Amino acid sequence: MSVDSLSDRYWDLICEYAPTIATVRGDHSHNHRLRNLDEDYLDDLAGRFRAIATETGDLDMSKLSTQDQISAGLLAHEAGVWASEIETRFLVAAIDPYLGVHTRLLSDTRMNTVQEQSQADALLERYRGVGDHLEQALELSVANATSGLTPARASLDRVLSQLDGYLASDLSDDPFLKLEVPEDASRWHSEASKLVQEVIRPAFAEYAAGLRDRIAPTARPDDRPGLCWLPNGDAIYQGLIHRYTQLERTAEEIHQTGQEWGTEILVDQWISTGQSAFGLDTMKEIFAHLHNDPAMRFDNEEEMLQHAREAIDRAWEVVDDWFNIKPETKCDVVPVPAAVAPAMPPAYYMQPPTDFSRPGMYFLNTHRPEERDRFEYESIHFHEAIPGHHFDRSIAAALDGIPTFRRFSQVYAHTEGWGLYAERLADEMGLYSSDVDRLGAISADAWRAGRLVVDTGMHALGWSRQQAIDWLREWTPIGLLTIEQEVVRYIGMPGQALSYKMGQLEILDLRRRCKDHLGDTFDIKAFHDVMLTNGAMTLPMLRRRVEEDLLA
Repeated sequence: MSVDSLSDRYWDLICEYAPTIATVRGDHSHNHRLRNLDEDYLDDLAGRFRAIATETGDLDMSKLSTQDQISAGLLAHEAGVWASEIETRFLVAAIDPYLGVHTRLLSDTRMNTVQEQSQADALLERYRGVGDHLEQALELSVANATSGLTPARASLDRVLSQLDGYLASDLSDDPFLKLEVPEDASRWHSEASKLVQEVIRPAFAEYAAGLRDRIAPTARPDDRPGLCWLPNGDAIYQGLIHRYTQLERTAEEIHQTGQEWGTEILVDQWISTGQSAFGLDTMKEIFAHLHNDPAMRFDNEEEMLQHAREAIDRAWEVVDDWFNIKPETKCDVVPVPAAVAPAMPPAYYMQPPTDFSRPGMYFLNTHRPEERDRFEYESIHFHEAIPGHHFDRSIAAALDGIPTFRRFSQVYAHTEGWGLYAERLADEMGLYSSDVDRLGAISADAWRAGRLVVDTGMHALGWSRQQAIDWLREWTPIGLLTIEQEVVRYIGMPGQALSYKMGQLEILDLRRRCKDHLGDTFDIKAFHDVMLTNGAMTLPMLRRRVEEDLLA
């Protein structure tokens, strides 16, 4: 079995498992479908993922080219990850504001593009299946709860808020009606509007009612939000740590790393930059100024969007001094859809589809702008857009001569580690407007260090939701609105938040090793090439590429 054939099997299987994501990525072969949540089907699907992982692991790596070795390593890793996810069932139809089936429907649908009328018409068939899909999701959630895999109340409340928000939203802004249809658009939109009113919205209402009636009584309270309170929860969490970091580290070790960075290493940076920005000498004074100065807030949505576009323009002007390769165009800046914005993070990025029918898209959460901390947002723009995810994800999407799945591999420790690395790289590039905005970069680093603390705190050490909120309020200046959103995110996406800081630390260590070894011949552009021109890789694979390409 060749790497190419295994890669094709894997891509087809990923598209089968996640048809809404496949459509967003430009693969239209499953436009008519939604994720099948039948128990027997899921067992079979897990077996097929596991078979790909096993067959890939049996390949003789010494006989493969460098690119095939990367492909094989990623195949074994990713296929194993999906097999484990499906086998445990815990995240397959998660009741979560970020990973939930309702979020996939609302967010992915808004991103759809089509090139042919048949692709648009196939989506109508998908729309007709929304009721059955949400009914399957509810029954799977009930089965999970019966076996002890109950959702956290905090996650459930956010999901119900999102569902209510969608059902109360104006039909003119419905994501199922946003598609640009190449032909016969009037007929298509008429049919889609009828399906939204007669099938989709009633199905969402029934799903919400089912969650309230059948799931809410089982939900874990705020003093027990973590996986450690579930049957086999410690083992599930340790598996997720490895999934998201690929490092042999225990929860306790990662917790300690976060504490060291958040309460010791970054303190000196807070004080030195706070003195330059405000003439203040303590973290307490600096945080109070950032929280209480009205100039630290936005006035409205348009101001937030303009702030992002100006920062991205500045970054785009200087990237040639730091990179040999870049995306063909800048990314678009758009607001997060209003129906889901209250429970979504401050920003996120969506890479282009395979056909590049749209550019990369930077989604900025403009909900309640008057409560958004302006000083944080330049670092967010550089993380999500340029030189962050718009570079690592769009460059990967455009790579030639590699299997399709590698263009979309989401190895969080690499991609999110790169995003956090990009925030500090932006300072080297001269992109921050002021010391106040540099405080935003320190805040972002403290935030990611805090994730190591509170994620492990809740899921391994038994922390309550309030303990997590309190730690972040003490050691970061992040606004309460964002902290509350983020803690719910860590509750519902265990382990994912660890990838940012652990990945950044690995990239920084690799860069330090290269500078120490190469001295004056160290080339930052060459280092960034290794980071970006092979797509996402696990951290052990990334380390090997640096050692072989730059340090050999």
